[in-house]
Amino acid sequence: MSLDEKNNVSQQRDERGTQADDHRYAQVLKRHGRVDLIPMPSDTPADPLNWPSWRKNVLLLIVAFHAMQGPLGAAIVIPAFEDFVQDLGVSIAEASYSVSIEILFMGVAPLFWAPISKRIGRRPVYLLSALLSAAFALGGAYTNSWGALITTRIFQSIFISPALSVGASTVDDMFFSYQRGQKMGIWTLLVTCGPIMGPLISGYLVQYRGWRASLILLAAIHLGLFIAHFFLGPETLFLNRVPPGEPYDEDEVAKRSGWRPFLSLHVYSKQPYRASEFFRPFAMFARPAVLLPTLAYTMAFSYTNVLMTIFVPQLFGEAFHLTPGQVSLQFIALLVGALLGEVVAGKGSDAFVNWRARKNASALGTSDGEDPTQPVWRPEDRLMLAPPGFILALVGLIVWGVQLQDATVGKWNITPDIGSAIAVFGQQLVTTVCVTYAIESYRSETADVSVFISLTRQTYAFIAPFYLSVAYTNMGDAKASGLFAALIGLGMLMVLACSVWGPSWRERSQKAD
Repeated sequence: MSLDEKNNVSQQRDERGTQADDHRYAQVLKRHGRVDLIPMPSDTPADPLNWPSWRKNVLLLIVAFHAMQGPLGAAIVIPAFEDFVQDLGVSIAEASYSVSIEILFMGVAPLFWAPISKRIGRRPVYLLSALLSAAFALGGAYTNSWGALITTRIFQSIFISPALSVGASTVDDMFFSYQRGQKMGIWTLLVTCGPIMGPLISGYLVQYRGWRASLILLAAIHLGLFIAHFFLGPETLFLNRVPPGEPYDEDEVAKRSGWRPFLSLHVYSKQPYRASEFFRPFAMFARPAVLLPTLAYTMAFSYTNVLMTIFVPQLFGEAFHLTPGQVSLQFIALLVGALLGEVVAGKGSDAFVNWRARKNASALGTSDGEDPTQPVWRPEDRLMLAPPGFILALVGLIVWGVQLQDATVGKWNITPDIGSAIAVFGQQLVTTVCVTYAIESYRSETADVSVFISLTRQTYAFIAPFYLSVAYTNMGDAKASGLFAALIGLGMLMVLACSVWGPSWRERSQKAD
């Protein structure tokens, strides 16, 4: 057992205490029915870890839905490319920039939102995000020039982006380690579903009402999101957590009681902004336990979700002569794959990790004389579920490409959709496992890790379409799909490396810090 693992086990046991019946843990046991919790909540009901499950889950759904709006807002105009050509005098290639430019800015903007949320909390950032993104989406619907439309799209993407990174911190604020796979999976699931849902809900709308209607719908969704945050989204940032049994700040409880937290703004830190804060996420490039799973997830996401979102309208339209509305229905297969994937990824990974934690405790107790009844969580245990996800993703992508290439022109068949469903099923398993592992590896730096993941994913997704189209044009659907499936396989090797060397990498970075 490595020194890092021994220190981690010792820290876990120090946090929860060695005696479950210790009077200091009476409130914890009463509220949660167990004391083997990481992190350990304080006794105050103001602590988000102590909130009722219904309140946590409602806010989780709101934040996850908010995160979905970034990629959904970018992709909602995909069925409108032909309308842009006719109304605004641009080429099809230029029309695609209305999507790619949003993807890029959604990756960069969280660098600024994360430090702001540490000063004023998550709630004000979410409220500002939803309200201003609604305003710019509505403004875009009434523009009459390509330049004005692109400008509103840029600002709309900047303001909708916070939940793509700060959302992980919100999940971490409210839930314990044994729940994190399932809860983080809900957040990542809706991010996955964003590019799928955009064209799905706007296909027939654009076909019968025009491209402006899609942006009006987007503005209405974001305004509804603002209302949901305002009435149902309390602040989750909690900086004054004390160990169980110790007195807590009564003023903090009063500030978080009733309607007061919904109607007031609380400044959590007056520390001046420093340039290093905005660049801290780049330090994750030097941490393989974050960098490698992030790259692996990013490649799986780009070569399944992003690739299919872009090429379903183009390839299906050419192969089967479908209308925009009919093309939008093909995204149902991707949605089904993502939903089924998360059923396995969230609860499945938590169940497996919790089982491994009990096995770890038993083995450790036997070898070190420790208490074998207290679970011991190790981040690498979660990665054991990643390889099946990678394999399904690359197999599904190959099926998708081969069946499209062999399809009879003008005669629709379901086999490419089956391939896409398998690919996104695997990709969602990869997403939940890799993102949760990266965050669990450095929990004290959740905000920086999540910003790094978002920046890497969005930048890669922005670049990918520029060479994806070249590959599919020059190589054909089958060979190009095989090439990108091989890159997904490369991502699997990165995750396997983390399974072997992850503990030593974390130990080395902790010593360096």
